[in-house]
Amino acid sequence: MPNDRNLRYSDPLARLQFTLLMVLFRLVKLMGWRAGYGVFARGLGRLFGARRAVWLTVPGGAPYKIYLNDGYWTRFGLFHTHYEPEVAVIMHAARGHTPLFCDLGANGGYWTVRAAGHFDAVIAVEASAQTFDRLKENAGKLPGVTLHHAAIDDRSGRTLTFLNTHNSHASARLLRDDKPSAADRTESVKTLTIDDLVPPGTPALIKLDVEGAEIAALTGAARAIADGAVLIYEDHGGDISCAPSANLLSNPDMRLFALEDGFTEVKDLDQIRAIKSDRYKGYNFVAAHHASSLLAALRQALQSHERTDTTGPTL
Repeated sequence: MPNDRNLRYSDPLARLQFTLLMVLFRLVKLMGWRAGYGVFARGLGRLFGARRAVWLTVPGGAPYKIYLNDGYWTRFGLFHTHYEPEVAVIMHAARGHTPLFCDLGANGGYWTVRAAGHFDAVIAVEASAQTFDRLKENAGKLPGVTLHHAAIDDRSGRTLTFLNTHNSHASARLLRDDKPSAADRTESVKTLTIDDLVPPGTPALIKLDVEGAEIAALTGAARAIADGAVLIYEDHGGDISCAPSANLLSNPDMRLFALEDGFTEVKDLDQIRAIKSDRYKGYNFVAAHHASSLLAALRQALQSHERTDTTGPTL
């Protein structure tokens, strides 16, 4: 495992389960079975028990608990050297330039945990009740952190239906026109807007990962964006329309940046599509109003970082 992370196991069997998972993941990658690993992870979870876990700690952060029957987090959070390293770069550059980090669509709170202690305040929002329980387990007692069980939308106070997919919490989403399968679960959830979360006048750093609800979320963030908020948002490789990026580019005051190779401004959807080469992957981009003071600070910090260091910082 990489030497800048620390792993703690719930018991010796958890260490064995973890070792088997890493062997299985290498095999799945070698064979090209894109969907196979999640099946194996859930199967091992039934064999070893659902409560065995690993606590992952990155220098400067609190421990993040990963259950070993979780096919998403054991794959991306444990096997890979760094999870979404481009997000860590942006968060590191934003420190000292904004008091507030928002983790919207927080899942179990990986970025909430990483941000705690590095910003004056951290707000995390998760719509799934079961996943929110894991968010509370990881971040509920961290200082300066506020948690909300809600869905991000264009209006606060509505009650919407949320879909929990049976095979991966990472695909859970607000139920729109699609229909759940027999194995999926639905639940009701209240909504919040970004404008109701971010205090007026605060140029917040916002990570937005809301699985298809980006347009509604952006609509409910008009004031926060005008106040200088910087968004780290996902544009999925399977979305050939690039809906969130198209929405943002339709506003001439907005500036968009790719994170795949440095911090590069993108000005049209052809550039976005060229970057999104894997239709199964979500790609992070940055967006902000051109007059955002936080955006200006990020550009200056990242340009300085590129001149002096080629390695990604840790929070």
